[in-house]
Amino acid sequence: MKQLLRSKIKNNKGFSLIEFVVVLTIFSIMSGVSIFNYNQYRDEIKKTNVAQDVALTIRQAQVYGIASSDRNIGNEELDTGTNADDLFGFNDEISNIADDRAVRGVYIEPASNSMIIFEDINRNFVYQSGGDRVIDERSVIASGISISGIDLCDNAPNCGNIVTDPVLIAFQRPYSEAFISINGNPSTTFDFASILVNDGSVSFYVEVTAAGRIIAKREYE
Repeated sequence: MKQLLRSKIKNNKGFSLIEFVVVLTIFSIMSGVSIFNYNQYRDEIKKTNVAQDVALTIRQAQVYGIASSDRNIGNEELDTGTNADDLFGFNDEISNIADDRAVRGVYIEPASNSMIIFEDINRNFVYQSGGDRVIDERSVIASGISISGIDLCDNAPNCGNIVTDPVLIAFQRPYSEAFISINGNPSTTFDFASILVNDGSVSFYVEVTAAGRIIAKREYE
């Protein structure tokens, strides 16, 4: 009986120090891998969200440009019997509300990680602070994420012509096409603009085409 009890006690002894160290090492490796994967996943989500927000901001400017009249609807001076003529520019020779060529756009400034949706009062396809009407202002606030530059290209996207100067993407009613230019030089326009979303290595970007296509993408090359 005593021999059997000693045998049970011997077989039920705890972990040895070596076994404990091995288990702890395995646990540490698994925890490290899990934390690394989580951080990587979190960073991917942050970049995805920023890219989507940039794309939606440009899309909003496009919708404003296509759909919104620049006439001051509700102005008492126009509430007369001839307000249709005054409001839409009707006359004896032409009756077409599409003659309203309002211009709205988005001014993207990589240096400040900011975007301004504006109405181009002078319709000159240049954003003029203090002169044009600001519709909305937005900034990239995700920690570690920035707009590192904008790749402006003709013929094909992602040509490597990356600029950090402000870029203007404008839309003129009633068309969906985009006028892509470096602010201050509307005489030179581009076929493609890729807005790069960066956390140290670029993998997400927003592609805008002169035809008016706007889409968030990944794996910029």
